[in-house]
Parts: sequence; C-alpha cells; structure tokens
Amino acid sequence: MAFGVFEGTVNLLFLGPLYLTREDNTMRSGTTRGLLVLGLIVSLAPASSGTFELLGVPVRKAGLMGVLVGPGPTEGSERIYFNFRQDGGKLFLVSVDPESGTSEQFQSPVGTGAWGFMVGPDGRIYLGTHEGPDPGDSGQILAFDPRQPDKQIQVVGRPSETETYLWMFDLGRDGKIYGCTYPNAKLISHDPSTGAMEDLGRMDNEQMYTREICVGSNGRVYLGIGYGRANVVEYNPQTKSHRSILPEEYRRHPAQTSASVYRGTDGEVYIRATSVEEKPEGGVPRPVVLHVTEAGVVPEESPAPPVSKAILRDGRTVQNPTLNGTYDLVSPDGNVEKKTFTYRGDGAGIFMVANGPSGRIYGGTYMPNELFWHDPSSGETENPGNPSEVNGEIYSMLDHQGFLYTCSYPGSFLSKWNPSLPWNYGRSPESNPRGFGPLGKGHLRPRAMIHGPENLIFIGSYPEYGMHGGSLGVWDPKEDRLLDNFHHLIQNQAIVSLVHDPETGLVFGGSSTEGGGGTTPVEPAAKFFAFDWGRKALALEDTPFPGTRAIRSLALIGRKIHGVAGADNLFVYDISKREYVHKGKLPFPGMLDCSLQAWKDGRLYGLTAKTVFALNPETFVAEALAEYSDGTIRCGFAIDDRGIYFGDRARLVRWNW
Repeated sequence: MAFGVFEGTVNLLFLGPLYLTREDNTMRSGTTRGLLVLGLIVSLAPASSGTFELLGVPVRKAGLMGVLVGPGPTEGSERIYFNFRQDGGKLFLVSVDPESGTSEQFQSPVGTGAWGFMVGPDGRIYLGTHEGPDPGDSGQILAFDPRQPDKQIQVVGRPSETETYLWMFDLGRDGKIYGCTYPNAKLISHDPSTGAMEDLGRMDNEQMYTREICVGSNGRVYLGIGYGRANVVEYNPQTKSHRSILPEEYRRHPAQTSASVYRGTDGEVYIRATSVEEKPEGGVPRPVVLHVTEAGVVPEESPAPPVSKAILRDGRTVQNPTLNGTYDLVSPDGNVEKKTFTYRGDGAGIFMVANGPSGRIYGGTYMPNELFWHDPSSGETENPGNPSEVNGEIYSMLDHQGFLYTCSYPGSFLSKWNPSLPWNYGRSPESNPRGFGPLGKGHLRPRAMIHGPENLIFIGSYPEYGMHGGSLGVWDPKEDRLLDNFHHLIQNQAIVSLVHDPETGLVFGGSSTEGGGGTTPVEPAAKFFAFDWGRKALALEDTPFPGTRAIRSLALIGRKIHGVAGADNLFVYDISKREYVHKGKLPFPGMLDCSLQAWKDGRLYGLTAKTVFALNPETFVAEALAEYSDGTIRCGFAIDDRGIYFGDRARLVRWNW
C-alpha cells in the first residue's frame, strides 16, 4: 500500500481540568473515520462556559523535504533516505533498501523539519533544521549513522546562535561540511573529524538569506543570496575571506531579488540569475545561467545539469518521490520501476481552519499542503489531498455556492473544488479540484478571501520575496477568471484582512507593513481602507493606530466594522457615520490573524494564542470565555452551533459552547 502513514493510535490528553480520550481508527487513503470520545468532559476553568474537545489529527502525512542515496548498515550496502518534516512530532528519516523494498524509520530528538540534507565524508547522514516551536529546534546540525541505527538521529550542535535555518549543505575539499543560513545570511561549517563547528560570519551585510550553496573544484564555497537584492558570494576557506562575484548587471534592477548556485555534472559552478533587457518601461526579467570561471562570470548557453544526490551505484536514479510513499527507480536505459514505502506520521501542522460547504469545517496544513474537512454531525474527518500544484499551505478559502475556493502559498495559487464529487485534481474544466494557477503580480501569500460586490471574489495577498506592496485581486466565479488586479493598492503594504459592506458596496480592508521574505518594512504603520469596486479606487485610507504593523482581523456586525491592529489594539468604525466610534485595548494580547467573527447571537468571537473570547459590539467590552492550557492556539477560525474550531500544531480542537 502506498500510504504507510496511517496506523492506528490512541491519544490521551490532559487539557487543563478537561480530560478527553479519543481513538483514531486506521486511516486509508488519507481518511479518518469513526472517531469516538471516550472520556468525561468537564469544565476547563471557572471562567469557561464550555469545554475544549480534541477532534483528532486530520492529516497524518508528513512533508517530504528531500531524498538522497547513502550508505547502508553493512559494508558496501546502499539505502535510499527520505527526509520528512511534521509538526505533530519530530522530523524523521525513512531508510529504504532499493533491492528488497523494506523500510525503516529513524526519529530525531529535536526539530520539526530539516532543509539541510547530505551524506558526510564519514558516511553519516547530516541534516540541518529550520526554526520550530520548541526550544532547541532551530539551526541544529543532526546526524544519523547507518552503522549504528539503534542510536536513531543524534544532535551534533548549533553552529550559530543567531541562525534559525540551515538551508543547504555541501562538502568542502577540506573535509568540512559547509551550510548556508537565515536570518543573517551567514556561512557555517562543521568538521566531522574533530566535531568542531564554526560561525564564519555574514556573507552579505544587508540580505537575510544565504539560500543555496555549492563547492567548486577549486575548493571555494559559492553562495546564492537574496531576497532583497541578488548576490552570489565566493568564500575562500584558506584565507577565510569572501567577495561578491555576481556582475552588477544582474543585480541592479528591482526585479533581481535573488540568485542561486549549483554544481554541474561537469564539476563546474553555475549561477541561475535574471537578466533585464534595458527598455524605457524598466526592463523585462528573464532567466539566465552563468558559468563561474577563473577568468570571471560569463553567460553559458549550454550549462551542465545539476549533480543528483539520488543515484545508486548501478546508475539507477530515484525520481518523483512523494509524501504518499511512492517513487520511481529509473535505470540508465530509461526503464522505470514503480516503488512504494511505508512510514508513520504524527501529523501535519494545521495552518488555517474555516467554515465551508455542507456545514463542514475545512482546513489546510503546511508543508505538506493538504486539505481536510471535518463533519461535526458525524465526527468524520477526511484528507482528500493537495488542491494545488504548490507545496506550501492554503492561506485562505471561501465557500461559494457549494464550491470551496482555496488559495495557496506560494504564488497565491487559486483552486476550486466541489466536495460532493470525486477528487480528481487537474487544470481542465472537468477537473475536481480545478487549479487555475498563481494570481499574478503582488500575490505570494493570499491572507484574505471574501465575497464582495456583484458576488465577485476579492483576494488580498502579501507580495513576492524581496518585494514590497501586495495586491488585491478580483476573481469572477461565473467565468472563473481574474477580472482585475490592484497592485500597491496600499503603497508598499500587503492586503491581509477584508470585509464587504453590502449596503454601500464597499470592500473594507486592513493592510500589513510586512513585505515579502527578505525585506524589512518601509512604511510606518498599517492602514484601514475602503475600496470602491465601481470606481476602482480607494474611498478611505487611514491609520487607526500609529506604529502598528498589521490589521490582523476585521469583522462586520450591523453598520460597524470591528478591527484589531497589532497584538491588541481594538478599533470600531461606524460606516454610516464615517468615523471611528471606539479605540481601545483588548485585555489579552496576541490576537491571531483572521480570527474575529460575528455570530448569530449578536456578539463577536475571537482567538488569541491562549484565549477564547467574546466581544460585546455595543459596549466594546471583551470577555475571556476560556483559557487553553494544553498547548497553543496556532490558527483559526471556524464557528458553528457546536462551538469554535482552531488548530494546535497537528490537532483540530473545538471549544464547545
């Protein structure tokens, strides 16, 4: 069976005074069925009028970070290693015998995931972790020794106290492992022969990412840098000096935000960059490949392909690996063997939760990008798959006449799914889900999606890496096409929260000063605005709270818009009066994005990282309904007659009324 993730478990949880148990039946094809609450539900705390209930782990698949071929447990043996991340537990490796097909799983004591991944000179498998929710997750070098599998994955150490991501590794001619980092664009090294680790310092004083790395035949280390201004740096291990080698013509245009490097099969170093044709309108970026030579960096018309880490000694290559436990072994003559392996996942992290068609609760996980739904009436939960072609996460979703529109990072990739029909992803009109692709300029992380005037769909996004200024896209669900895209609607700011007022037809929104990855804000404060679709222009642009970086949530009730700016700044705007009627502070900080919503009882409900609260729209008084003590409320937000739904790492939780 291709899905080896899905073995039964019993979860026993203590949610403060609340004691729940739940049996998760065996999952097949990504489906959980027959969930049963076995324990006694009692009040969480004296202030609570309800209880927290664990609804299970909707997605057991893990995110596939990489694959390589390395040594096996005995002399001369080989294994295929699959590197997986997960937020319901720690990262793990799956070792597969290419001949027998048997697999073993090896756990790490720290880290939810690792980008860095290579075979060291000592035959051990090295990993470099990314930032995670627990102390000790960030920027760690880990190692797995195939000759001592009982030791599992072990911690080597953290080479730099400032760096939270170790992106990629490569082996130096001096026997050291070199790695690139975030957020200070550093280079680090580890010597497996001595155990020494070293922080070699910043390679670019302005950029945040040294994202890719390779070592040339000359022993020098090359780093691709971004995402504010493209750069490639050459580091000399002998002199411990570095210099930029990317010609200025590939750096000066605003569209040139990053460059990458790789070592080709010929042993040479190549750069992937962008070239900008000099035109009056500012130039059109196009991809180019440059060859790094001793004489300098020159364009290359016929570059060698990158070296593969996933080639067996007999020449077969591992191709098309998936998180579903499938891969191909392709021989040099082109023969393809379809293979499967099994693994056990503890759960993918939930990134968002929302109401959707048929009264179900829908949500999405991050890396892997998987869609799930939960039926409150039956307790059934299903994980049908990825509704897009990108492996980030769904940032926003919308129920439109029984269809669920989802928009994913990266690229604000829009898709449409009919939950009542069989799952069959594709780009054609008969596909289900049907992928439409990225929305366009200024769209990378689509934080907000709503119905607006004329029943059109309005989508607000954070911008691309290295850029400032997100976009507001307008999608026609009748024709399923983008009608218009308003880039820099709020200058140099992203569009992160939206509501529609049917009476005036205005779309009200909130912005964020945050730009794409690798940037720092250039505007002083987030804006509250109104957009007139008929005039295609702003009707209002204002700063409700100077110094706040984002308006995280907006909710309309009656003729008033309630908004939360920053962590706890509450403002109320009266549409009829065209003025603010209240500004103040919530009594609990840490408001989550898109987590304030009106309910039919006439109150507003919201979430912080620890608190479920209600807000009286007449008095503007906020009341804490419950404190969540079993973990952290990481995302919301769905609400129905049973309660309020949110995600805590890989777990779907409901606060019951």
